[in-house]
Amino acid sequence: MAKKIVGEDGKVYKKVDNLAASTRSRKPELIIGGIAGVVSIIMIASSFGLAAVADAFGGGGAYTGKMALGIVLAIVAFCLLFAINKHRKLIGTLVLLCGLYILFCCGVFGIIGGIIYIVDAIMIFARK
Repeated sequence: MAKKIVGEDGKVYKKVDNLAASTRSRKPELIIGGIAGVVSIIMIASSFGLAAVADAFGGGGAYTGKMALGIVLAIVAFCLLFAINKHRKLIGTLVLLCGLYILFCCGVFGIIGGIIYIVDAIMIFARK
């Protein structure tokens, strides 16, 4: 129900709130982010066997660490999507950075998830 206010001239006016930006539906971003999260976690988790072999032959734990950080960032990026309405630009930047890390540092296993997260970040920036 709209609030009614009385102006200085004695007339009754409807109070208009600018809630359009804060109550915008962000379902497409959440759906694409969910798909990216599931794809990233499944693909990066499947790379742990290969990373263990690479670390056994002189990797020193770097490959397993990169893959573990990739999974953590995939989970963090998905959780950040629930705060888009509050800080759109900050969340978009953080999701973009997580997607770039997954794309470039998780090898072949992070390409699809990283690209989907980058597309999601572009959607966050594009939809105002």
